[in-house]
Amino acid sequence: MGSLFGSDFEGYDPPKATASAIEAFAERALRDMVFVPAGSFLMGNVPVPVMIDGVRKEELILGPEVDPDRPETKVDGFYLSRFEVTNADFDLYANARGLPLRRDEPAPLRQGPYPAQVSYEHAEGFCAWVAEITGQPVQLPSSAQWEYAARSGGQAVAYATQTGAYDYLEDLYNATLNDEPIVPHLPDAYPPNPLGLFAMSSNVGEWVSGAFADPETGAITDQSEGARRVWRGAHYRQQASLNSIFMYGAAGQIEKGSGPWDEAQFPPGQDAVYFGTAIGFRCATAVAQPPDVSSFGQPPGAIPSDFPHAITPLPRL
Repeated sequence: MGSLFGSDFEGYDPPKATASAIEAFAERALRDMVFVPAGSFLMGNVPVPVMIDGVRKEELILGPEVDPDRPETKVDGFYLSRFEVTNADFDLYANARGLPLRRDEPAPLRQGPYPAQVSYEHAEGFCAWVAEITGQPVQLPSSAQWEYAARSGGQAVAYATQTGAYDYLEDLYNATLNDEPIVPHLPDAYPPNPLGLFAMSSNVGEWVSGAFADPETGAITDQSEGARRVWRGAHYRQQASLNSIFMYGAAGQIEKGSGPWDEAQFPPGQDAVYFGTAIGFRCATAVAQPPDVSSFGQPPGAIPSDFPHAITPLPRL
């Protein structure tokens, strides 16, 4: 089965911000939202099923050490986009807002269907624009929402794949190991997790918003008061099997004119933004009712009884 995003990307032209194009995107943005039911989970690295010498066990694998006695995190029902935001959708937003388009990059980095790699401020701005054109409370997901969804409702799983194993990710990594330049994959390059969310492991890292639970201490901090912004997930520049859902990063600010930065990454009037290599995003919607009540989005997929599959653990670096 081919990609939902097609295969012929030559001659990409950023979309014009016509009324019909914006209306069509608004409908698609809501249609692509997957409902994530409410629940509680132990946020951060948890033991997952592994096979060692033919015996199934539960063990911690790659990820930060955490306090085993930390309290569970409660998550209200919400929606999360099943795909990372693409260049084409971000360019539509930029044109609608009269923002300069980001500069060309080696193909296919700036081709339409590939994930947009943008500053934290632009990610926030895009989700705010989606809220404006849809009338729904759209925003960046919190770190807890992101991890809860990636783990298919807080399951004890390390990789956001259909089985919870890293097979798809390793196959993609090996298939593209010698590509020049090294670029991200299409948003649906491997099957989604059981909820129906694509590429929450090993494509681009994804910006998250709001309170963040430090995986080392479990402490809740308001990242808006800090000097960094948090992103979650692995990205295409790293070997996929060595990056679990539990990994994270924090990006500092860059200043306009201080380096080889694309000035289009800076919203008007801002001389500093939070930015990091290979970081994109997806939007969430803070609505707790399922699609049959909210009248938008998709119901979550069912969690198979054998999910997650046991994996062969990798050595901790």
